[in-house]
Formats: sequence, structure tokens, C-alpha cells
Amino acid sequence: MVWMASQRPTSVSVRTRSPKLVGREKELGTIVEVVAERPAVVLIEGEAGMGKTRLLTELAGRPELDGVRVLTGTCQPLRDPFPYGPILEALRSLKDPLGPLSPVAGVLRPLLPELAEILPPQPEPLTDPAAERHLRFRAIRELLGACGPALLLLDDLHWADEDTRDLLRFIVSMMPPELAVVVAYRGPFGSSFRSAEHARVTLGPLDVSAVRRLATGILDLPRVSDEFAAKLHESTAGIPFVAEETLRALKESAGSQPLGETLTDRLLESLEVPVLLREAMTERLDTLSAPAVKLARAAAVLGVPIEAKVIGRLAGLTGDDLRSALLVAMDGGVLGEVDEDRYGFRHPLARKAVYDTISGPERTMLHGEALSALAGLPVPPVLQLARHARSAGRLDQWQHYAEAAADQATARGDTSLAIDVLQSLLAAGKLAEADVARLATKLSQIALRGFRRDVIATLEHVLEDPPHDPATRGTIRLSLGSLLVRTVGQLGRGRVEVEKAIGELVDRPELAARGINLLAQPIDGLTSLAWHQRWSRRVEDVFDQLTDPELRLALTVDRIASRAHTGDGTAWAEFEALPEETSSVAERVQLARLWCNLADGQSWLGHLGRADRLVTEGTRRAIDAGALYAAGLVRGTRVRLDWVTGRWDGLAEKAEALRDKYSDLGPIVQETSLVLGALAAVRGEFAAAHRHLAETSVLAPEHGAIPVVLSAAGVLVRVKLATGDLAGAVTVAEEGMTVARRKGVWVWAADLVPAAAEAYAQDGRWDEADGVVEEFARGIEGRDAPAAEAALLAGRAALLAARGKHQAATVGFEQARERYAELPMPYPATGAQERAALSRLATGDRSAIEELACAAESYERLGATRDAGRCRHQLRENGAWAPSQRGRRGYGRELSPREREVARMLADGRTNREIADGLFLSPRTVEQHVAKVLRKLGARSRSDVARHLSTYALP
Repeated sequence: MVWMASQRPTSVSVRTRSPKLVGREKELGTIVEVVAERPAVVLIEGEAGMGKTRLLTELAGRPELDGVRVLTGTCQPLRDPFPYGPILEALRSLKDPLGPLSPVAGVLRPLLPELAEILPPQPEPLTDPAAERHLRFRAIRELLGACGPALLLLDDLHWADEDTRDLLRFIVSMMPPELAVVVAYRGPFGSSFRSAEHARVTLGPLDVSAVRRLATGILDLPRVSDEFAAKLHESTAGIPFVAEETLRALKESAGSQPLGETLTDRLLESLEVPVLLREAMTERLDTLSAPAVKLARAAAVLGVPIEAKVIGRLAGLTGDDLRSALLVAMDGGVLGEVDEDRYGFRHPLARKAVYDTISGPERTMLHGEALSALAGLPVPPVLQLARHARSAGRLDQWQHYAEAAADQATARGDTSLAIDVLQSLLAAGKLAEADVARLATKLSQIALRGFRRDVIATLEHVLEDPPHDPATRGTIRLSLGSLLVRTVGQLGRGRVEVEKAIGELVDRPELAARGINLLAQPIDGLTSLAWHQRWSRRVEDVFDQLTDPELRLALTVDRIASRAHTGDGTAWAEFEALPEETSSVAERVQLARLWCNLADGQSWLGHLGRADRLVTEGTRRAIDAGALYAAGLVRGTRVRLDWVTGRWDGLAEKAEALRDKYSDLGPIVQETSLVLGALAAVRGEFAAAHRHLAETSVLAPEHGAIPVVLSAAGVLVRVKLATGDLAGAVTVAEEGMTVARRKGVWVWAADLVPAAAEAYAQDGRWDEADGVVEEFARGIEGRDAPAAEAALLAGRAALLAARGKHQAATVGFEQARERYAELPMPYPATGAQERAALSRLATGDRSAIEELACAAESYERLGATRDAGRCRHQLRENGAWAPSQRGRRGYGRELSPREREVARMLADGRTNREIADGLFLSPRTVEQHVAKVLRKLGARSRSDVARHLSTYALP
């Protein structure tokens, strides 16, 4: 019987490459500069797959070389290469008239019959072969010289025969004056031309940034996550060919699954090795000796870089035989020394290509031998042992080692790995009930450090089997409820599961305390603060009975954070009294949570300096402790903090990337959508603002984080006022105020109240306008909330202005501006500055014009283009047009800042009238901007702008 390697399914593979050159722009620019000054010789060297051929292709099409004749030839990997093959291939394309040729050129007629009409008659052959060869060399050089300005591109010269190499040395030793030669090769070939070269370009691996751009181009995505780019770079070693082939395989295998966010080892392992990559590795294996092939296959089974003696044991090689085989495998480009005396493959797909050549029975045998070899090491690598045990079919050993690997990962804070291993064990479906209960309990506990939606399904499946005892069910259900609470749209369901879990945990008071504590947290949903406070009192009742230090710290952390969120000033003092460091990983997780949650609370209250420091330190602590959920949440806080403090450069891109990465995590989706909606609003992109704000749960507050919901309501009220939808603005204000009253935490309404008061006042509903502001004043009394205090000043000033009491309004707005500026919150500070200036103008004080112009400048620096346009419109209305003090600059083919705003609005489907309204411009001015945008982007129509803008490199 003949055993075959695993069979691959029938498939069609279409080669995909990046639509534009990535990561080699500097090298290409240098080569273009060198070959423009002929004669010139450029050497391009690099390992296989580094992009030498692509670089030559891009060079041939450069517009700087228009008018230069481009001749291209490639060496082929033949057993007996044709003499002069690549140079003759390049010359065969000559058709245009050439310069004068001497009779010597006729010697090329037998070699280039395609040029019979161009070449002079063939001279009599010489009897001396060396003289005949010299004559041939002279003729080729003369023919190249007759081409005029010419560029000779020769690829894969490491495969050239000796005659071709000698001919090339002859040409470059006395170059025709208008000729440039660029050769690409790998290996030591270039040393022969060192004396003649004008430039040498060595291509190394791409960096992470270039790999990211490669991914966006091939996957046709606007962005990929940092984690995706880093993993892709790691798994492909930055080799362009390998990265392109991996991305193509990912794209073909993705189906309806989203790409560009996560790239796991499991996903990479599941990929079919791309055809070209598989063929390249097969060709390399074919050149190796039999012992070297055995060594490569053993390394493929081991799967990770490891000592040579371990690989040799699997391959049955020792001593000189091992050393010899290892050298052959390394010289053949199959294996490499990854670290000192640790050998392996350069990237995972190379390993998989070799692994796929091993038959099933041989794999099983080798995995069993690997299990024996690794188990005897001084420190057994339990994760690798688990993989080998499973592949060898030894399931009991697999379960033992996998659980040990999960325990190790948990202890060192590698949350994601621990979850992966426990999930794989529970998915096997062949475990005893006690094993399922134990593993599910471990998974439920570690899952709370991170957020993985797939864990929810696993825990639900476990709970479907009723035999588990109440305490086990309660433990698992508590974690399930906690995960659901964090999931978009699942808040209510999650709280129901938590309450069930508390009932099941009557004999486990410490675990029940965690559930009680979860229900005490007031941030989410419409349940009142009083309801949460009842659960808080239950926490206080059981706290002194608890002995677990990690649990006591967890409850303390949540008590401080929830009090801080509601504006209780004593929370900060209690935070400062806590120790900064603890010994156990679990306690470090709790402290990291405190720093991250407290950062969020301080940012909503307006303690922005504190919040900034807490975000930075909390991020570090969360990552170090493996608290992935907290690390994700604090990134959302950072995005919103950047919005509040006016750090808007690149903020929209950062927020979108974060929202895409955590698309199932409710708090991050809501927070980033708030920032994106607010940014769109200040740019006058009102349709986009509506779209983003709808994702904040402002329309479904029972599922949302209430601080976000109320802030989003404030933005939405201002958007509707700006678009003339007064009825809509009042409706949103009423709904927002209803949410604030039901929740009872008024410090969170700081963004809503001034806007709601404005809407009520414009609608002539003075009682409600006054009532909103005063209800807010009573609600924040005694609270430690500087942002709310500034908002109260702004709300009262807005009502004074609406009543025509402009002098008093001016004082109020100036006080609000000062308070906002101290925090600092530059956007509402500038808004108060603008309103103060307008109130002064209403009293006849013309000196306020300068203040209004300053507000316009401040808006413009922030990027609030619509607000800047509104101020400049007011200046024109008051007969005091003041252009930007930053002056004008020429943008050439680049889009100006204003044109970029217009382009974004065109891409969003806005009409000229809508753009004019959004940016406070005249229709004629908008028409001019639209025409410039279409011309600079090369777009054929308005509907074509979105596609061109997605690839446009903003300065």
C-alpha cells in the first residue's frame, strides 16, 4: 500500500498583488534619479520574494523615463541556460529606427533574426572562436548604443550562464553614453560589477507600516487593525511575496467573514498554502538531500524554532549526519537559524507547505515522537505537548497538557491564549461531566478579563446540560451574564442572568457578592440610581464577611469607580489611599480596572488632567496584567478624551479603527460613535452625524451607557437646530431629559442641558427651558463635577441671550468660557467665546468683532469648519470680514483643507446646497470647490469621488 500526503481540494487560484507599489517608494525614487543621469549601472539585490521583479516593472512605467527606450530581459532557471539569453530577449523587441550601425553589428543576424531589416549584412565568420565572441560582444554593445536614450532591465541574473555574465561585464566596462543598466539578482552575483556600479539597492523585509498598506490595498479595505498588521508582519517575516500570497489566501477563504481585524494562529493554520508559495517550497525541497528533507519535515512537525538536537531526534540524525543535513537545509533556503542554536522556518506558510508533504500516518508517528522528545525536557513546553498529543491521537494526554497550558497562560496574564485553549477543550465534546464543569468554570473566570463573543455561546451550551450542581451553574451563569452586559443590545438579558446566578450561589457568598456588585454599577441602562444603590447596600452588608483579598479589592474598585462616576468627591481620596502595587496577577487585574474605570469617570466629570494620567497608566497596567477588556475600554476613553480636549488630528481614523476592532463591545461602539458623530457635526456633515449618533444607543437608551446617551443627545439637538429642524431638536431634548430624570445622575447631562435649554427657548417654551436649567442646577449641587458647573453657566447664559438680556448674557458666556478653558475643553470654550462676542455685538459694542474673529480662528485650528464658517458669516453680516490669519498657500495638485471637507461631503452624497449650508458658503463658491475636487482627484463625476478619496493620500 502506498501512503499519500493529504489531498488538497480542487481550486482555482488567481494571483493578486497590491494595486500600487508598497514599501519601496524610496528605493524606486533613488533608482529613477540615478538612471536619469546616463550612463549608469544600478544593482538590485535581495532574497527571493523581496519584490525585485515588481520594482523593475514599476521602474519601466515611470513617467520620468518617457522618451527612454526600455528593454527588458529575464534569466530562466534552466539546466542549460541559453547564452546571452536575457540580453537577446531584451533586444528582440527593437522595432523603431536606430542610429547608424557599423558592419560589425551584422554578426548578430543569426542570434536576432527578428531584426533582419535593421541589422547590416552578416560578415564572414572568423576562424578564431575567441575573436568571434569578442566581435559578438562589440556588436551587442554597439546595438545598445544605437538605441539612443535606453534603459536595459535584466531580472533574475543569479540564473545567468557564464557567457551572459561576461557579456554584461563587457558592456558596463565601457558603457554607451545614453545607456542605463539595472540588474536584479539574489546571492553574491553583484560582486562582479562592484567597480562599475553607480548605485546598489538592497531590498530587505517590509516594516509593519508597509505591510499594513499592502493589506489595505489587496483586501480593498480603508484600514486594518494594529493587531492584524503586526500579526501579518510576524507571520510573513515582512517578505512582500509571502505577505501578498497570504492576503490572497485570506481573501479567498474569508467568505462573508470580516477581514482586517484579527489574524490568529488558528486562522493562519487553516489557510490553504497559496499555489505559488507551495510550488516554490517544493522546488527547494527537491534540491535537498534525503537526510535534509527528513530534517525539514521533522521541523515542520515540531512547528516552532527549537534546538537542532531535538529536530535531529525526530529525523533520526545525530552528530556529523545532523550537522551536514542542517547545513544543506539552510543553504537550500528551507530552514534558518532563528535564534542561537534554534532552527525553524522563516514564516508559518513555509512550514505548512512542508508539513503538507508528509503523509497522514507519518505525521501521527512524528507527533508521537515529538511528544516523547519534548516531555523529557527540563521544562516541558505544555502547550506544544498538547498540540502533539492531539495530533498523535492521544486525547487523554492532550486534555492533561492543554489544561496545564491554560493554567500557565492564566497565571502569566495571557488571557487570549488561555481562552483559546479552554474553548478547544470544551468544543471536543468527549469530556466527563466533572471535567466539563471544571473547565467551564475556569473559562468563565478568565473570560471576564477579556471580551470574546464566542465565549458566550460556549457558556450557554454548557448551561444547557442540567446535571451541573447549582454552585457550578451559578458560577458559569454569573460570567455569562457579565459578558452579556458588555455586549451590544444585551444589557437587560445580561442582568437577568446575573440575578439568576445570585440565586444559584446561595452557598457561595463570595461569588454571589460579585453578582450583587455588578448590579450595583449605575452606568448602563435606564434603571434608576436608587435601584443600583439598593444593590450597593447589599454589597456593603456582605463585604466584611469576605476573606478573599482579590474579591475585596474588586468590590472596592467598583465602589470607588461608581461613586466617582456620579460626582462623589470622596472617591478620589479613597483611590489615593489604595496601594499602587499588589503581588498576585488577579489583584493586578483589579487595580488596572480601577485606573481605567476611574479615568472614564474623571473624564465625564471634567477632571481632564487626572483622566489623561489615569488613561496612560491604566493602559499600561491593563496590558501588563492581561486585563484585555479594561485595556479595550480605556482606549475608548482615550478617544473621547482626545475629542473633549481638542486633539482632533487623525481622531476620526483612530475612532473608526477602534470601533471596527471591538464591533461587538457595546461601550466602545457607543463611545467611538459619539466621537465620530460629534466630529461630523462640527464639520457640517450632518447625515454622517445622524448615522454615527444612532450607534450610541441614543435612540435605545435602555441598552446604552447613559453618559454617552446624554452626550449624544446634546450633539443631536445641536445638529437639528443647525439644520432648522426645531421640532426634532425639541423632541430629542425631551427624550434626553426623560432619560436623565429616570437615571437621576445629573452630572452626566452636562452636554445635553445647554442644548436642550436653547431648543426650548427657540420654541418659546420658556417654562421648560428654565426648568431644565434649574433642575440640572439642583442635580449637580454638591457634586465634584467641573464640566457640569461650566455647562450650568453656559445654559443660564443661553437663556439670558434668548430673552434679549445681552449684557448679562455676555458676562455669563465669558464665565463659561473661562471655566471650560481651565479644564481644558476648547470646543465649548470657543462656543462660549463666540456667544459672548455675539451678545456684545447685540449691545452695539463693535469691539467684539475682534473677539468673534478670534473665535473663528480657534474653530479653524480645532478643525470645526462649520463653526468657523458660521463665525466668518457673522463677521460678514457685521461688515467686518477677516480672512484667516494663517494666510493662504498654494496646494498644487493637493486638496486644500476646504476642498478636503467638500470632498468628504461629496463622498457622503451631499448636494451643493447641503454643502453650502453645512459650511456657510455661497452656492457659487461650492461649485468652484467641487470642480477643483473632481479635477484634483481625477474623478469623472460626483458619485466617483468616494472611490478616489479612499485611496487619496492626505497631506
